[in-house]
Amino acid sequence: MKWQDDSTQLLDELMKPLPVFVRPMAKKSIKNKVEQVAQEAGAEEVNTDHVVRGYIIAAPDKDRAVTALEANQVDLAPYADLLK
Repeated sequence: MKWQDDSTQLLDELMKPLPVFVRPMAKKSIKNKVEQVAQEAGAEEVNTDHVVRGYIIAAPDKDRAVTALEANQVDLAPYADLLK
């Protein structure tokens, strides 16, 4: 699936706080979830909304997900239902 440049950049930024040795595996897992979210939405390419939704869904620790997303200036209001 094709990714928009800003979507790839956001995913890379969200991965930076993770330890280097787990980053590749975590990125692969989250990327798969993001693409699943995009496919379920009927999208032809991944946008930043798909990245945020996939990241939240895939995150085992929602508090860390919120911290990482806020650090990247992501408005979490549209995703409140996923953060419950």
